[in-house]
Amino acid sequence: MKIKIFIFSVLSFLIVLVAIFSNINNNNRLIYIDHNNIINKSVSLVSNDSIFNYLKFLNVVNDSMTVGELDLLKIQNQLNNIQYVRHSNAFIGINSSLNIEVVERKPVIELNDFNIYLDDEGIIVPKSNLNIPKTVKFFGNVDSTNYNKISKLGLLVVNDSFLKSHINYIFSDSTKIFIKSNPHDYLIELGSLRLFRKKLLNYKFFYLAKYEKDIFSQIEKINLSYDSQVIVEKK
Repeated sequence: MKIKIFIFSVLSFLIVLVAIFSNINNNNRLIYIDHNNIINKSVSLVSNDSIFNYLKFLNVVNDSMTVGELDLLKIQNQLNNIQYVRHSNAFIGINSSLNIEVVERKPVIELNDFNIYLDDEGIIVPKSNLNIPKTVKFFGNVDSTNYNKISKLGLLVVNDSFLKSHINYIFSDSTKIFIKSNPHDYLIELGSLRLFRKKLLNYKFFYLAKYEKDIFSQIEKINLSYDSQVIVEKK
């Protein structure tokens, strides 16, 4: 019995030694880093080259480093400071390679008067020289406390094929929200952002119900300010 315990202790000690040696050897392994280590499937707002150069500028990574010199948490924190980035994940992969996954933010609203985008979480996203994303244009002033609601309105539009084809742009006169119709000349008064989903659903039902009756050319404005009514003003 004592012999078995002794053998087991020796084997455990050897396993620990191998693990320590392996870890030291791995930490001392030299790896080469460039833009190919960046995994950014979107590449819509920020390029992999820009991300890599940004990390180099901050001395977070270099062209060559040992595995032990890498600070994965610091890499992630610095990348998450980029306004185009929603979140990132840095990890050591097979053969001790560095992998940096980047997920970009998704702009849904363009605040034309401020020359910025809002993403689907209501977070400000600056304009990019790399690409112009497909968004819903918003004109006029909007309080920053309403950014989240405005972005949710934009997300509803871009994800709904009917609304996307019916809404040209959205604007505000500082007290009310209006929508310029795309296929027709009339104006849609949304009023406040309160219950905007229900209001636009009411508009959708109204339009589909009246589609065959050819009345849309006679309409001046459709008022959706009241969440349970669709009020039509003729020319």
